[in-house]
Amino acid sequence: MSDTAENRKIIQQPFEYLVPGMQLARDVCSTEGKVLVSANSILTQCTIQKLSNWQIPNVFVYTEVTTLNPLLDPKLQKFLNTYNQSVSVVQQAFADIRSTQEIPLDAFTATADGLAAGVVEVGNVIDRLYNLPPCDDYTIYHSVNVSAISALIATWLNYPPDSVNAVSLAGLLHDVGKSRLPLNLLHRPNRLPPDSYEHYMKHVALGYHLVSNISAISPSITAAVFQHHERRDGGGYPGGITDYYIHPYAKIVAVADLYDEGMTINCENPQSKLSPYDSLQKLRDEAYRLDPKICITFTDNMTNFLSGNRVILTDGRQGRVVYINKYQPARSMIQLENGMVLDLSEQNEVTIHYIAR
Repeated sequence: MSDTAENRKIIQQPFEYLVPGMQLARDVCSTEGKVLVSANSILTQCTIQKLSNWQIPNVFVYTEVTTLNPLLDPKLQKFLNTYNQSVSVVQQAFADIRSTQEIPLDAFTATADGLAAGVVEVGNVIDRLYNLPPCDDYTIYHSVNVSAISALIATWLNYPPDSVNAVSLAGLLHDVGKSRLPLNLLHRPNRLPPDSYEHYMKHVALGYHLVSNISAISPSITAAVFQHHERRDGGGYPGGITDYYIHPYAKIVAVADLYDEGMTINCENPQSKLSPYDSLQKLRDEAYRLDPKICITFTDNMTNFLSGNRVILTDGRQGRVVYINKYQPARSMIQLENGMVLDLSEQNEVTIHYIAR
């Protein structure tokens, strides 16, 4: 496949909108895994008629209008610039909090508004976040990611602009309490011993104390900071409260927090072994403890962008994702390097491990 083709956007096109001249981006396969029409084929009227006879509901094609380099999209480039500036601003803001014990609210608010505006303008930017060089301080990188992802979820839930900005600010501030913790607790908290982890969990209360002292911060944002680790079944912390008492903003931030955590903190090398399929699978599995509507909205929108990736399976084999299993993203349909199509939903021991770089 040419470099130009690799850079072109891939869309899933319903059969009724197929027209001659479109180029297939993925092989069209039968339910038995037999390749019916090869990737990169140009559709003709005859091919479309065959697809109809085979009752193929949709296929993956390259978009008909594209740019040679998607990074040249000025809106996307503007967002990436905003993201990089946000990392720098938040890094300095956390340093200021450590020395003054006060939140520089103007800096956080402007940063959150910029991230929210970029997300609203560009759309799904999440895959781009993990292609950028990470900040040395995981907490900073994570806070900016959660802010952008939270804003995107709020947008997908059709929240009004002011609410999207508020959710973005809640995401940016959700871990602000970590600025009051010893630095040695902030690296790999998933590997801390029990006594140290109990100390780590205090970041929620510390964050609440910081934000609740500022009258300009809405109680809704304060609630999100304090409750983003609560769960509907009462199994979260710090209060062990149940669904009715958890603020909607906290539920959004919780989903964004868990997704980004799965993509970064629990990875040995997050920049080379990204596993959005596994992270989305975990969200699906935890939907009953989080918020089902928010989880499903997020995972359904995200899976629309995950087809076509080259992936490594847990047994070491490589292939390309040709069909997304929305209910079990880590068990999607893979075309292996030898051309064989493997439906991972029928495999007990094999799942998608991570995206090949």
